[in-house]
Amino acid sequence: MRALVGRGALTGALLLVARLTLAVTCTIDQRPAATLLIPYFQATFNPDGTVLATGPNALDTLITVGNASPRPMIANVIVWSDRSEAIMGFNIALTGFDVQSFSMASVLRGNLPVTPVNLSHVPEVKDANQVLTTGDVCQRNVNALVYPSAGGYLRVRPAQPATGLDNTTATVSYPPGPFSSAFLFQVLDSLDATKDGDICGLGVDGIIANPIHGYVTIDHVNYCTVTTPSDPAYYTNDAIGMENNLFGEYIYTSGGGIGTMGFPAVAIEADASLADSTAAPSNPASSTPGRRTFYRRYVTVGDPPGCLNTFPAPQAAYACGGGDQREPLGLGYAARWFDLGSAATSNFVVWRASAATSAISGGLADLLGNPIGKCNVAEPVITFFFFDEDENVLVQAPCPSPCVGPQFNIPLESQRVSISSFPHPAWPVGWVTMEFFVPSGPIGGVLDQAYLTYDFQGPTAFLSAGVTGVQLDPTNCQPLGVPIAPFAGGVTTSPFVAPLVGGTGPKFP
Repeated sequence: MRALVGRGALTGALLLVARLTLAVTCTIDQRPAATLLIPYFQATFNPDGTVLATGPNALDTLITVGNASPRPMIANVIVWSDRSEAIMGFNIALTGFDVQSFSMASVLRGNLPVTPVNLSHVPEVKDANQVLTTGDVCQRNVNALVYPSAGGYLRVRPAQPATGLDNTTATVSYPPGPFSSAFLFQVLDSLDATKDGDICGLGVDGIIANPIHGYVTIDHVNYCTVTTPSDPAYYTNDAIGMENNLFGEYIYTSGGGIGTMGFPAVAIEADASLADSTAAPSNPASSTPGRRTFYRRYVTVGDPPGCLNTFPAPQAAYACGGGDQREPLGLGYAARWFDLGSAATSNFVVWRASAATSAISGGLADLLGNPIGKCNVAEPVITFFFFDEDENVLVQAPCPSPCVGPQFNIPLESQRVSISSFPHPAWPVGWVTMEFFVPSGPIGGVLDQAYLTYDFQGPTAFLSAGVTGVQLDPTNCQPLGVPIAPFAGGVTTSPFVAPLVGGTGPKFP
């Protein structure tokens, strides 16, 4: 009996230690976060816009998002193209400890997830347009509650929301799909393998070339919104929330069963120490970018005067401005590779971002920030070191002008590329390092960031596996190669301000 009691006490102590363990800002770890990144998704459709759901060429991505807190919250899901054009978005209401799963093929078709809501506190009402809002926990419902009221999904009822439509249109109660034909084809066309979309200046070309692909971000938001993280008002008007309670995963599936694999969603935590208290830059692509954060390329203002960047007192994090306050991603990664022909091969899934965006450049821009068609120029070329298992190395890197020979690159902001696309040592097995810092890029590359996973594919389901890349940076806030210096005599002496490194922001247990 004594031994059992002692064992129970020890177990309780270990559990207590585990619960008190904090995540560390500026490193990506598997903890609940304020933003989740799905770095790449894929789905397949028929020419008529229906889902290609069967057969070996049928692809889909299953995404799950959960709420690790007992209090309800709202998540804003944005679907981006491989050139970081926001294509569509929707809000999800998550009850306490709730989990919501959805298929990307189904979502792109128009079947948006709707989480059942306890209606006991929300009597049946209609808005000014006589639209039934029963169960809609968004602020357009006059009976929707603000936390800490029991059942309060909202964190604030905005007098001035991020867009003029948020208080009248934003919802979590969506009708069943599919989308109208015109909108459906616009969505699919903007995400297919051809060059379309407003960023390219091409509109849509009427061709659906599989796979339909891109990436997804999922943010905690303080109220329902129809805007996106690429809109500066998303930050200045308190749409983006700061609660580190989201977790999830994504799973790639295929109709043939080969290539089914899953990864944890990239957990990007909010930390008030990452708030930007510098003078408000008007254009991050040409001005001092302030804090290095995940969404920094979209933020065009700093903190309001007197903001102390503390939470929960004296100011709430969302009322303190300061941009996104999200930890950034790193720049150096390593991965294994196989190139055995039909026996086994490898693919690299890479999400990357630079400082240049269409929002910064006011419309048409390539990924280098040039005010021309964004689809004509690729991201800056990165550095690769391909090793075999005898330490032989083959380097692929930017070469001096005039550059002779082909350039090998990971050119988009979200892609899945085969090892066969790159020269590598003659061995069929090895490993590679990828360095995404490009000092010749916008703002000297200080806002560059990336994320890497890789997979092995064989002729049967038992020879397929997915792995998260090994990060080589000492910290995401000061990754390899990026210059940084703290304040010196009250004056910033570097392209951006060194953030504090420590425990993350509010967990809201």
